[in-house]
Amino acid sequence: MQYLLSFILTILLGVSYGQDFTYPLIKSKAQSIHDFVPPGWAILDSAFGDLNKDHIKDAVIILQHKDSISLLNSMDDTVLTQPRILLILFKEPADAGFTVAEQNNTFILKHDNPAMDDPYQEVAINKGILEIRFQLFYNAGSWYVTNTAYKFRYRQKQFALIGADKYSFHRATHDYENYSYNFLTKRRLLTKGNDDTGTKKTSRKSLTFRELKALKTFSEPFTWEVENDIFL
Repeated sequence: MQYLLSFILTILLGVSYGQDFTYPLIKSKAQSIHDFVPPGWAILDSAFGDLNKDHIKDAVIILQHKDSISLLNSMDDTVLTQPRILLILFKEPADAGFTVAEQNNTFILKHDNPAMDDPYQEVAINKGILEIRFQLFYNAGSWYVTNTAYKFRYRQKQFALIGADKYSFHRATHDYENYSYNFLTKRRLLTKGNDDTGTKKTSRKSLTFRELKALKTFSEPFTWEVENDIFL
């Protein structure tokens, strides 16, 4: 009985703490990437490369809260999870440290569903493009595995979404769909096939939108219905 009461109290305290949780204010400039880590947080992942075409390697770091807390997710469900922060840091010349180019508290998916693996995969910088990759792999409730890569480029003082790839695979039938988006040319390439039979069919489509999406206005992955029933 005492153990049960202690467990209930722990849960209630966790929910209360989650309701009061606020993301920390990150310092705007520091010498090392580790100097940007607030108390109670740790670096989950990092990548280095030139993002603003000044021929100096910049940095991208993913911060994760050390403790699990109870928070409301996008479905208004209370979940136990570790909040994450995406920090994009521009390296200053003459070894003058780093400056925060952008902080995003919502785009890096958290591991808050016990029925699926951690959706976050990795962050990378390739030829000046920031790539953030996720995988949706459910242990129960779905046969599909979905791998998605978002590609951002620094232009006009913001990180614009210039492309994305979304690959979905059915573990039972081995059918797959591979969407490849180029938002600069406003074109989409779709390949559908089956790994067992080797059959595949490719189609192309022109996209219609007014302007490129930016990281600072992209709240969470898989919330943009880029086509009918296709979410990025």
